Amino acid sequence: MKPDRTSFALGMACLALSWLGLWASWGQIDWRLAGMLAPIALVVTGVGMLLLTGEKH
Repeated sequence: MKPDRTSFALGMACLALSWLGLWASWGQIDWRLAGMLAPIALVVTGVGMLLLTGEKH
């Protein structure tokens, strides 16, 4: 896997965590919604990385 794709996925995960932390410091977080969206975001990121790393014939 190319480093730029890996760093993009890691950067997106870090941004999501930091956004959640900032939101928690300023307001209420619906943890049920956050708990549902986190795995969905991970699956979408994983599928996207798999599609981008596929061999082009």
